[in-house]
Amino acid sequence: MDGKRFKTIGSQTRLNEQKRREWNRKIFSLCWIASLVMLGVELFLFLFYQPNEECGRAEYLYLFVVRPSALEFLAVGVFQLLFSRLVKVYSRRLVSLYTILLVTVVAGIAVCVHTSVRLMPMILLMPMLLTPVYKDWLLTLLQAALLVVVYAADLLYFIPNSSYMPQSTRLIEISIFIGGVVATCMILKIVNESLVVGEELSRRDSLTHLYNHEVFYEELEYLQGVFERDGTGFSVMIGDIDNFKRVNDTFGHAFGDEVLRYVSRLFLENGGYEAVCARYGGEEFTMILPGHSGRETAARAEEIRRKFEAHAFETPGGAAHFTISFGVAEYDRSYPNPGTFFEEADRALYEAKKTGKNRVVLANLNEKGV
Repeated sequence: MDGKRFKTIGSQTRLNEQKRREWNRKIFSLCWIASLVMLGVELFLFLFYQPNEECGRAEYLYLFVVRPSALEFLAVGVFQLLFSRLVKVYSRRLVSLYTILLVTVVAGIAVCVHTSVRLMPMILLMPMLLTPVYKDWLLTLLQAALLVVVYAADLLYFIPNSSYMPQSTRLIEISIFIGGVVATCMILKIVNESLVVGEELSRRDSLTHLYNHEVFYEELEYLQGVFERDGTGFSVMIGDIDNFKRVNDTFGHAFGDEVLRYVSRLFLENGGYEAVCARYGGEEFTMILPGHSGRETAARAEEIRRKFEAHAFETPGGAAHFTISFGVAEYDRSYPNPGTFFEEADRALYEAKKTGKNRVVLANLNEKGV
């Protein structure tokens, strides 16, 4: 073992059923709500419409309320049917692609129906707000290109061929602007939630939900800088489940995952709010305790060790008990880098394994006067 075990985690190209359903729920909810907002704006404007010889109230209701709303609801319903029930390949790019098509169609219907409203084309900018969640520059370009095509079609075909062009008033402009702001806020909410949640998930181990080794090293580097500035020390522990390969070989990997999750729970319960708990890799777990001495951290490691040893796991052959070994180190002097310091705890763990396992070893005992 050493203190420089970094891994590169490739981005997943396929989405599982749960993630796909969650994204569908967000996007279709957004589209349904946006369509309802647009319908509300259209009905509001209909109340103030003054009929004339060219267009009576009934015709206006059909042209600028019933027709656009019916087309938008139909488009959202068809997309939901096609991609929520019929599509069986859930790649990230495919899900992003159908989202692009859906929001482009919904925005395009609003723009190409309300050809007399000067502010209406601003709606075509709203789908661009979703592009950060795709994390794909080509899809961003595709979204931009489709919106340009819709705008060109509006200018070259729909406006010249409009059956009736009501006069755009200040009331209409203000109503469309307010509706656009409301829709923008809804889109930004989805984007913020998706980016924040996605970033947080990428920082955590998928099995235990503890932080991953990359976050662990980021925290080590940060606390090293704090120590260099004001002398505030910290301590770190690393725990390794003893003979874990035998656990998997005897009881299966699903059972082994249960054991890993139980260890992660012990780390969280005994770490407290100030601790940074991470799954370092495999059956190894780490905890950083800012402002804690090596002895205090060793005491917490001992508490985890004791609870883990006492816990009875149910197996087909009866209750089973397992053990875990710990290495602990205190950052009380300068080190060249975080990896060099972590090697102290790593060596202490190695000493715990070599001298019988199921114990806690604090690094540099002699230097600390123990």
